[in-house]
Amino acid sequence: MTARGNDQGFTLVEMLVALALFAAIAAMGVTLLRSSVNSQESVQKRLSSMGGVNRLRAILAEDLAQALSRRTRDVAGAEVPAFVGTAEDMAFVHGGAGGWEGRSAPDVQRVRYALENGTWTRAVQPMLDGTVMGKGDVFARDIAQATLRYRDGRGGWHDMWPIADGTELPRAVELTLVKNNTPPLRMLFALGPVPIVVPPTGIAGDRP
Repeated sequence: MTARGNDQGFTLVEMLVALALFAAIAAMGVTLLRSSVNSQESVQKRLSSMGGVNRLRAILAEDLAQALSRRTRDVAGAEVPAFVGTAEDMAFVHGGAGGWEGRSAPDVQRVRYALENGTWTRAVQPMLDGTVMGKGDVFARDIAQATLRYRDGRGGWHDMWPIADGTELPRAVELTLVKNNTPPLRMLFALGPVPIVVPPTGIAGDRP
């Protein structure tokens, strides 16, 4: 008889155990990889959302800080108050617009912020008088609700503006955005401490 050595290889049971361990380790690796990818996508979406909100906050703060008591006229020639606001949109005239974002623009322009089809937009009127508001640029998406409030000089809050003759500006504006499946985001903006009164053009009785 030929003597057999101790090196006899793996048995079937040992092979099955090894394969089972390898399958378990591979499954855990795939799970960890999938979790890492999902986390990265979630972080990217969060950063993108925060970037849009920060851009909205910066531009809206700049617009409101330079709001002007300047009445305008619509396409029909009717007078429009300097600042018009509801619970879901507002439009007003502001200065310092020339060269905004590198664009050629008048120094004074009228803008409108509004909730439209789940997006918060900013639109610009081509000319202060006699034109309609242009198409809005999207600043935030997936907005379930947007609520605006306006503070007067006595500290009271209102859902509509103007509250007087149409020349007074609110002292502050509160914007609350509710994005889908996220807590409400509340932002407060102060208007300039001393509003600059710009005489409206083309309105009878303004010239001496």
